[in-house]
Amino acid sequence: MARQKTGTCTEKQDFNMEKLKLPKWKYKGILIGLLVVIIYYWAVTGTNTSPTNFAKGFPFMIDFIRRMFPPDISNLGTFLLKAVETLQMAIVGSTLGALIALPLSFLAARNIMPNKFVYHTIRTIFDTCRGINEIVWGIIFVSMVGLGPFPGVLALAAHVTGALGRYFSEAIETVDPEVIKAVISTGANKIQVIVRGIIPQVKPLFINYILYYLENNFRAATVLGLVGAGGIGMELITSMRLFRNQEVLTILIIMVLMVMAIDRFSAYIRKNVVKVEALE
Repeated sequence: MARQKTGTCTEKQDFNMEKLKLPKWKYKGILIGLLVVIIYYWAVTGTNTSPTNFAKGFPFMIDFIRRMFPPDISNLGTFLLKAVETLQMAIVGSTLGALIALPLSFLAARNIMPNKFVYHTIRTIFDTCRGINEIVWGIIFVSMVGLGPFPGVLALAAHVTGALGRYFSEAIETVDPEVIKAVISTGANKIQVIVRGIIPQVKPLFINYILYYLENNFRAATVLGLVGAGGIGMELITSMRLFRNQEVLTILIIMVLMVMAIDRFSAYIRKNVVKVEALE
C-alpha cells in the first residue's frame, strides 16, 4: 500500500509540473504570434501593399495585356539571335563562376580548412560577390569594358562565384566524415582525399546547383540588357519604351520557351548524371 501511495504522489507531482510548464509554452507561442503579426504589419504598411490599389490598377493591366495581342513576329529573327546571345552569356558566365567557386569553396569549408583567417577571408569574398546584384555588377563592368554582352558575362560570373561558392562550401561541410577517414587510412594525400572522398559525395549537389544557376543566369542576363549589357533584354526595354506591346509579347514568349528548354535540358542531365529515378 505504501508503494502505491508513493507512486500516486509521484504521478501527481509529475502532473502538476506538466501543468506548470504549459502556461510558459502557451505565453511563448502567443508572443511569437504577436511578433509575426507586428513584422508583417510593419512590412505591409511600409510597402503600401493594398488590395484596393491592386483592384484600381487591374483594368489598366487588362488593357495592357489586350494591346499585346497578337504578337508581332516581324522582327522574330533579330529577337531569336538576341535570345541566343543571352543564352551564350548565361553559359559562359555560369561556367566562369563555377570554375572560380569550385577550388575556393574547399577553402571556405570548416571541415577542410582549419585556418580561420583563410576561411573567413574566402567567405567574405563570396559574401561580397553574392551581395552585389547582377545589375549593379553589370553597371560596374559596362563602365569598365564598354557596352555589349561581355560585361554581362563578367557580371554573371561575379555573382555566381559568390552564390555557388557558398552552396559548394556548405555541401562540402555535410559530407560523411567516416568516408574521409577511410580514404585517409589508405595513405591518401589531401588531393586524393578530395577527389576520392569528397567529390563523389557532393557531385550530385554540385551539378544541381550549376544547372539551377544556368537557368537563373538566363533570366538575369535578360535584365542586364537594361544597363547595356547585351542580350534580348536590350530588345525588350527598347520595345517597351517605344510602346510596341506586341513585340514585347513576342520577346516574352521567346524568353519563356528558352527557360523551358533549359529546364528540360537540366532534367535530362540530372536523370543521366545524377541518376534521378521515379518512385514506383
